[in-house]
Amino acid sequence: MKKVAIVFISILFFTSCQKSPEEKMKENITLELKQIMNDPSTFEFVSMEIKKTIKAGERKKTMNEAQLKRFTELGMTDLINQSKQEIPFLKNLDDDYDAVFYVDFVARGSNKFGGIITNKYSATVLNDENRTVVHFKPMN
Repeated sequence: MKKVAIVFISILFFTSCQKSPEEKMKENITLELKQIMNDPSTFEFVSMEIKKTIKAGERKKTMNEAQLKRFTELGMTDLINQSKQEIPFLKNLDDDYDAVFYVDFVARGSNKFGGIITNKYSATVLNDENRTVVHFKPMN
């Protein structure tokens, strides 16, 4: 009986420690945001909302090798970097797989003058096991 209890507690411990996909997404967006904040120690999460989900088939039409070549020719650094992350991810996905999320994220923090401000950000997040943030920008 004691062994059964230990096994049960171990399983419960390991499964309860895993983060949900939404928690991973929030954590990764927070990391991106803190890199551009004036004072990351004042960060306060307000809200997060998935505004749009894009299927792999739809995304493959706009994120492919031809587009990457065009972005490179135009010197569009952000889109080049984003494409280099998305293209390999999209290659082996079924067209009806939810591949990419457009996310709105709201957070508070202090500005250069010490005042607390609330800002809205937009993020593009891959639906991979890590919820990789491939694009992030303020919406102001």
